[in-house]
Amino acid sequence: MRKYTPNRWNYSEKAGKWVYVEIDDNGNRTYTYKLEPPPEFIELSQQISIINKKLLRTTDIEENNQLFKELMRISKKMQEMGK
Repeated sequence: MRKYTPNRWNYSEKAGKWVYVEIDDNGNRTYTYKLEPPPEFIELSQQISIINKKLLRTTDIEENNQLFKELMRISKKMQEMGK
């Protein structure tokens, strides 16, 4: 059985659903499932879209580097949700 990261949304490719795991004081796990992405994932997707548009318009190398770093930070958060 796969161990999901508690207290955050995780995507289960096997189940094809989002899974939220809560652990109570006794160590019991409660699983919440949903088909549509959680609000956190949607918000991160929107942030990536905005940053991509800025990257396409910028000609400043420093701004480009900062935007790219931010894009990588957000992308990493999204990838962690799939683990």
